[in-house]
Amino acid sequence: MGPLNPVLIDVPMPIRTPRLLIRPKQVGDGATTSAAVAETWDELHKWMRWAENPDAFTAESLEIRNRQVMAGFILREGIELIGVEAATGTAVIWCGLHDIDWQGRQCDTGFWVRRSAQRRGFATEAANALVRYAFGALGMRRIGLTHSNGNEASRRVAEKLGFSFEGIQRGANILSGGRYADRHCYARFDIAGLPDLEVQWQSETGR
Repeated sequence: MGPLNPVLIDVPMPIRTPRLLIRPKQVGDGATTSAAVAETWDELHKWMRWAENPDAFTAESLEIRNRQVMAGFILREGIELIGVEAATGTAVIWCGLHDIDWQGRQCDTGFWVRRSAQRRGFATEAANALVRYAFGALGMRRIGLTHSNGNEASRRVAEKLGFSFEGIQRGANILSGGRYADRHCYARFDIAGLPDLEVQWQSETGR
């Protein structure tokens, strides 16, 4: 019997933490994401390759991509999520698991927080939850995290969560405007030593 087709892999959602409901993208999230991108443009333009032209991130264009992402989730090609602050219902963090190798059971994680929700620990809380989820629910054996040289906020998250520093790839990150930056690489191989966090999820099949 061959390896399980990724489409059949159970990816239980949503993920709940004390402050966040972390869920897959859904119809209507395009407008929410467009507003958050506009609010956070300066930081995104500095660190994200895709943040090239602010005029490209309309509610309509992001809703189109949003629905493509929803299809990709069903096919298990990627897991793009939005973290909603439970107390207010406000979307505060965009995160997920990407570059997933289901056969090798490894993936990377990443995130960005909208400007109005920064400096409140949401990135650390969401990333902690995703690490626990990837090892616990998905059976991953390795989770990578990378950031561009100078991105101190992401470096602090990696260090707070006990990721092991694996090295620097010189000039490996392409940024907007044709810029390049060194890529700092980290990984975790289990949840040992993670800061305590209550995280819950339920199987798609209800088990």
